[in-house]
Amino acid sequence: MDKWFENYSKIKARPSSHQTCRRYIDNHIKPNIGEISLEKLTSLELQKFYKKLLTSGRIDRVESKNQAKGLSPKTVRNICQIIASAMKLAKEQRLIAADPTEGCALPKLKRKEMKTLPIEQLASFLRDARNSRIFEMYYVELAARLRRGELLGPKWEGIDFEHGNLWMKQ
Repeated sequence: MDKWFENYSKIKARPSSHQTCRRYIDNHIKPNIGEISLEKLTSLELQKFYKKLLTSGRIDRVESKNQAKGLSPKTVRNICQIIASAMKLAKEQRLIAADPTEGCALPKLKRKEMKTLPIEQLASFLRDARNSRIFEMYYVELAARLRRGELLGPKWEGIDFEHGNLWMKQ
């Protein structure tokens, strides 16, 4: 995994993505399946690993004391994707004959219902926020239904002050 990370992921992924990837490798992948050689890693071993992550994969930390012991299905899928990417490259480079991730069942994602304010509360919020220094940010966030990261991400070239337009290119 370290060779894949240094020679492939670090080059291909954004810096924030490869930092997350590195944490997944160090905290979950290496401690659990890092000792298994590439040619001995099977779909069954990976399936057991994914199940373990879902049931008891959370790292014990003070801030996670009251949380469930397993990782979320989305986090486990992210870890699966990292392993699948490394296995795909290993197969392309003929280091392994078959990709063990191809036989694995991924956890189903639980779709969360988006919570929104009733129209009366939204109008009241915008009225109260009108004098705030960041009113425009609130307005764009609510009108365009952007997430916080998307809202804080636009570059200056994505803002047309003359015509009052905003383009989200990321």
